[in-house]
Order: sequence, then C-alpha cells, then structure tokens
Amino acid sequence: MSEASHPHDLLLEHDRASQTRDGPRHAEDLRTLLEGMFNAGISDELAAKNEGDLGRLVNIPRPRITSALTVGELRGVFMRRARPVDPRTGTVEIVWQISPLFLTLQKKFADFAEASSRLCREVAEAASIRTPMDPQRNVDFNLQIAKTIFGKWALDILALLYTRSEAGFQEIHRALGRISDRVLSLKLGKMEQLGLIRRDVLGTKPPRVQYSLTSRGLRTAMLGEPVFLYLRFTEGLLAAEEGEGSGKTSVR
Repeated sequence: MSEASHPHDLLLEHDRASQTRDGPRHAEDLRTLLEGMFNAGISDELAAKNEGDLGRLVNIPRPRITSALTVGELRGVFMRRARPVDPRTGTVEIVWQISPLFLTLQKKFADFAEASSRLCREVAEAASIRTPMDPQRNVDFNLQIAKTIFGKWALDILALLYTRSEAGFQEIHRALGRISDRVLSLKLGKMEQLGLIRRDVLGTKPPRVQYSLTSRGLRTAMLGEPVFLYLRFTEGLLAAEEGEGSGKTSVR
C-alpha cells in the first residue's frame, strides 16, 4: 500500500483538489455534472450529449460546463467523441460521456459496498448481534460509537499514526497544530482505553513515550480508507492536481 493511499493523505489531497484555481465552485461543478450524467445514464456513445445539452441538464452556464468537462477529461472522468452531423459536409459535433474506466471503477465500489453489507449481516448473525427493535436506539448506538472514536482530533490522530506508524507526543502535537497539551493527552488516553493506540515508554535517557496503532486501530483505519477513496472518486478528484496540466488522463 503506497503512502499516498493513507486516510490522512486522502483528506489532505481532497482539500487541495477542492481548492482549484477557480475556487470551491469548480469542484462543485464537476461533482454536479458527474452526478447529473450518472443519473441520466450518459455512459455510452449513443447517450453522449453536447455541452449545451449538459448545461441544460444540470443548470450550469456553458463556460462552467466547458471548464468542468476539460478538468474531468484530464482526470479520466469524462470522454469526448466527434459525432457526425452531416456526412455530406463532414460536419461533426463534440459530445461527452462518462469514461468506461470511470464506470468500471464505479461498479467496483458498488460491488464492494454490497460485499461489505453482506459481511456485516454474516458477522452479526454469527456473533448473535441483534439490532435493537427501536430504529432510533440503533441510530443512537451507532452515533455513540462514531462520536467516541471519530470525535474531534481522534480521527486526526488515527490517520496520523496510520501514516507514520509511530510518533512521540511532541511529533503528534506539531502535526495537529492547534491542539493543547492537555486536550492531546486526554485524547491519547481515551484512544488507548478504547484499544486503538498503544503507548510505549522507551528505555532512553530521558525516557520517551511513543504512540502507535494497535491491531484494532490499524484495522479501523484500513476499514475507513475506502470511505475517503469513494468520496474522492465520486467527485472526480482522484487524479493529482499536477496531472491537470500535463494532459494525463489516468484515474488513480
């Protein structure tokens, strides 16, 4: 697994990609266009649409559609075709569709989501984990777990240790920036109680404390990785920004 695939890096890269030279609206246009094309089934040559049709479909002005399509093409999200209009004169129009590669990856995510759901049902059945009869109780229970593990700073710490494998108190503090020593100490202690991180006192002089993920913490981070990857994927933000200027069309 490459370092660029870690959750912390995914979040950072997502933030950078969202702040393109055209601002947040640029990313929003790309996301809106992609969603609109998915919903309309514009995924093959027969269904391909020109820029005007796409602008009317998602109610975005023509210049912004052009910009979103250009960036999406460079990222391997969209694909252009020249469709004959008048065979006698050789006139063609440029039409657009979602790229086959992007659709293939979309199916992989759908299949993965279905497999994850089946796994949850199988585990719950095998371990006799019963869902509360009251739906609200089930929602509250899940939220309690999520808030405990992924509350403020906890996710940052989890992602940081997943990326770096291990880090001392001051290293974590410098990486997080705006957290106080007291709050960081409390967060680390809580995560240690939850069995997510391990605290080791090294036999150095003076003694030094080092933190790392337990097997439970590592697995939690790994299970969360597809969520960040999927969110980036559905916004057409998988490719690194430097690819936009190089003409590369790969989806990574």
